[in-house]
Amino acid sequence: MWPFRQHLPAKVGGHPLEEATLLAAASTQDDTWLDERTVDDLELGSVFTSIDRTRTATGAQVLWRWLRAPTRSPAVLAQREAAIAQIDPARIADAIGSPPDTNGSLLPALLWQSPPPPFSGRVTAALLVALVASLIATMLWPPALFFAVLLFIANVFLDDWSKIRLANAGAAIKVLDGVLVRSIALAAAFPALGAPIRDDLRVRGKFRRRIALLHLQDPLGLADMIRAGLLVRVLVTRSCMQIVDAERERLRRIVEWFGEMDALTSIKILRSERDVHVPEIVEGPPALEARDLVHPAVPDCVANDVTLAASGLLITGSNMSGKSTFLRTIAINAVLAQSIHTTFGAWRSSPLYVRAVMRIEDVLEDGMSTYAVEVAAMHELVSDPRPCLFVIDEPFHGTNPAVRVPIIVAVLEYLVGRGLVVTATHDLDVAHQLDQRFARGYFEERDGDFDRTLRTGIAPVSNAIEILRRAGYPEAIMERLS
Repeated sequence: MWPFRQHLPAKVGGHPLEEATLLAAASTQDDTWLDERTVDDLELGSVFTSIDRTRTATGAQVLWRWLRAPTRSPAVLAQREAAIAQIDPARIADAIGSPPDTNGSLLPALLWQSPPPPFSGRVTAALLVALVASLIATMLWPPALFFAVLLFIANVFLDDWSKIRLANAGAAIKVLDGVLVRSIALAAAFPALGAPIRDDLRVRGKFRRRIALLHLQDPLGLADMIRAGLLVRVLVTRSCMQIVDAERERLRRIVEWFGEMDALTSIKILRSERDVHVPEIVEGPPALEARDLVHPAVPDCVANDVTLAASGLLITGSNMSGKSTFLRTIAINAVLAQSIHTTFGAWRSSPLYVRAVMRIEDVLEDGMSTYAVEVAAMHELVSDPRPCLFVIDEPFHGTNPAVRVPIIVAVLEYLVGRGLVVTATHDLDVAHQLDQRFARGYFEERDGDFDRTLRTGIAPVSNAIEILRRAGYPEAIMERLS
């Protein structure tokens, strides 16, 4: 069975993450897609929630897919930027009207999962032929009317029984037709943007003629009875599914274009609401320069700067001082720069792949310790030949300090020779041993307050013991630590 939920009221933004991810889950993925660990460790879902201004589930799905697969092509980003410049959100809203796809599971299931036909064509055809034959036979042998009436009643019951089986398919066809209608309106409102799918939109005529049969009405309500007896619902739904199979690629292009228009409008609205920048993505060796960078999903986030050119940044500092948030801030803005072409701070960089290892835990069901999981995760990074931005929080914390420090130094210095590295650690010995390709920065606590400002150098002190004291640990313990 396809996923099917009750329709929700349409609104701008606020699409459930599980709904927004459906198109990406159905899409073919390649090496441009962010790996699952990076998506989870960067908490990309919360970022999506904070930037989503789409009107439709399809738009939200396209927006999420852009986040999951940031482009490395400045030309693609330039095309998106040119389209954003042409878009008028008010005209988009008028053309879309009431969003048709409030159940976001339907179109990915219909167009990307190749569902089976909703009902047997042979059974339907046999019943309909038998009914017509009985009606014709009535003219020669009147008692045949009895059999025609029995067949008609049987068809009515079959139609009623089939409603459950046809519910998802029928709803999906209705949603698809709504998207086609609104795509035609959007293409008419924005002719230049609609040019790529203008010929594809002709496919709507095939659905219109069939779906019209389902909407015929009469004052006495006889149309529904006649449709049921003649199995019109079954025949039309099956016929529409056959059109979907034959026109799948064309329909996908239309749906994706429709979602892209909504996603681009969402970006334009976001830019009008938030203090953001249009980044510069330029070809060249791995490098980035950012000013006043903040995390899009953290309220009142303190802005910081970062500059990397075939180099790394090692961050030390107090517990809870903001190290992990700053790592995510850099990585998330790298993703946003190459997806929605919008960053929360001034940004200039080369095209980068983003890899993150930030939250390592043991996997009990697989019998893997924390260190074993770390080794596997970090091996993926050292094996990646692409020009990456590596974002690593507390590497190899699952083993003892005697071997941890030399391992960290060796791995980080290897990675910085392949791309850009931003990492945080509590091991101050690492800060002293890393080579000069790594800049040093730190966050600190002053009189119990965190100002979240990145400073140059190595953290002078740790606040780990003080945090125990504030948490009310027994004095006997604190005396041994003092």
